[in-house]
Amino acid sequence: SEKLFVCAIDFGTTYSGYAYSTRQNPIKIYCPHWHSGSTTLISYKTPTTVLLDEQMNFLAFGYEAEKKYLELAEDDASDDFYYFRRFKMILYDKLRSGERLSTKTTVSDIIGKEMLAVDVFSHAIKYLKDHLLKEHKDRGTSIKDLDIHWVLTVPAIWDDPAKQFMRKAAEKAGIDSNRLVIALEPEAASILCKELQLAKYEDGSDSINVFSPGQRYLVLDAGGGTIDMTVHEVKSGGKLHELSRASGGDWGGVLVDKTFKQMLIDIVGEEFMEEYCRFNTADYIDVLRDFEIKKREKSETKLVTLKISPTFSENFKKKNSKSISQKTKDTKYAKLLKWEGDKIRMDRELFESFFTPSCKHIVDHVGEILSNPKVKGTKVILMVGGFSESAILQDAVRKAFPECRVVVPHEAGLAVLKGAVLFGHDQSVVASRVAKFTYGIGCSELFDPKKHDPKRKTKDKRDGKERCHCIFSKHVEAGDVLILNEDQGKHVYHPIYADQTTISFPVYTSKEPNPMYTDEPGCNLLGTLEMDISDITGGLERGFEAKFQFGGTEITVSARNVRTNETAAAEFNFLDDEP
Repeated sequence: SEKLFVCAIDFGTTYSGYAYSTRQNPIKIYCPHWHSGSTTLISYKTPTTVLLDEQMNFLAFGYEAEKKYLELAEDDASDDFYYFRRFKMILYDKLRSGERLSTKTTVSDIIGKEMLAVDVFSHAIKYLKDHLLKEHKDRGTSIKDLDIHWVLTVPAIWDDPAKQFMRKAAEKAGIDSNRLVIALEPEAASILCKELQLAKYEDGSDSINVFSPGQRYLVLDAGGGTIDMTVHEVKSGGKLHELSRASGGDWGGVLVDKTFKQMLIDIVGEEFMEEYCRFNTADYIDVLRDFEIKKREKSETKLVTLKISPTFSENFKKKNSKSISQKTKDTKYAKLLKWEGDKIRMDRELFESFFTPSCKHIVDHVGEILSNPKVKGTKVILMVGGFSESAILQDAVRKAFPECRVVVPHEAGLAVLKGAVLFGHDQSVVASRVAKFTYGIGCSELFDPKKHDPKRKTKDKRDGKERCHCIFSKHVEAGDVLILNEDQGKHVYHPIYADQTTISFPVYTSKEPNPMYTDEPGCNLLGTLEMDISDITGGLERGFEAKFQFGGTEITVSARNVRTNETAAAEFNFLDDEP
């Protein structure tokens, strides 16, 4: 980056924050402190919570949003307001369901009221952007927005529409797209750990051994929502090469919360739980906040005590013949849990069982990756992300892979954020990546009986020629090594009609190496490629060359008129924004 500053925004499922450094001293990274009102919670990040008023105008973000909403809830005045928390997962949920993402996609607040997701995301990004500018203005060290190169983090397992959605949200927040780069979370953390050459890790090792040329290591980025994994190899010059395509799932800290909530449901029933969350929102949020603290504590006491409002047991007694203590005795938790006024006391065995589903998914997936012959010799697991600070998760990984060295940097929850700043200064540090899918363009060809299915032959009404539609024109194959800034899959396309001024190609992905047609099983519509061919000189003889680059964190395209060698405008649209 040629800008004076690089500022990264780590937009997390549970916590978010920003950090920055100057061009003169990239490694000296500044992170603001957030005042939570509690010394036990993270202070370098703030909760990913957005509060809007009745007219959907922005009111607050982070700890301030939590505080204001709780005050409104206590005064029974919260229903007209919009309170969003942990809304980032909506993008992964769309990816998993196969539903197309668009700027019309909505997200629900804590009581089910809907709003355009892009607006909620942009409010959060704008708050963090403005916070940086205001902090410096208040200190008399004003930073101009034009002097900042921005970085926005996303999980590596996200697809291209989700990345483009985040870019749209950032643009709506006032960030110039030309001064914005997307960083993949596990890569960012890997970059930071590699650069801190003298850093000591929790196991006493230093990074010189872990990140020496030829060393291979698995990056396990465990966040609040998603788990990202990839394998990097350090090459000469310190460049990183990806050996295993990014993969993972929704097994982060939020899954632990869901398991805890399911235990409560097992005792009080789903109907009571939904009603309590709806009408005692402030008390419910307090329960989750205390549970979050306990998740991060390093303790080996036999009993774990959680605070829970007396309204929980009081409301239950009003609606049931049995008290909540009596009801608990009828469940499998009878000998593991006791209710005492405004507290729950449970055996540590029960508390740690909330982590079991998440830990199992993570350990199983690490095992799958390490069994891949392409990553043979990988004996180091680098654990980063906020959830990686959990001693329970660390122990599970160490026990499952005793032959591997598990390395956890200090402040693992900040590794992505700080690494994203370094990535903004030098994006060439990750020199190659591995294609997650086979990418191709849907197009038409003149019918060839030697290679095309006869059932697919159609006669064009306009020119009378026989064509085969739905051809999968492959540009990149799943598993291909993609070199940064190298063109992959250079193709020349021709118009169907002499006076055609635009070409709109559907873009498809497939997990298969060589799909022939775009409607084969496993092929999915990703979006469209729009190309301007308004120079109609040459009619049907015109050729337009499209060059794709898949080696960066986002897919890019450039196009030119083959006859004139002039650049032709071309861009991808991965969002389902048709009117």
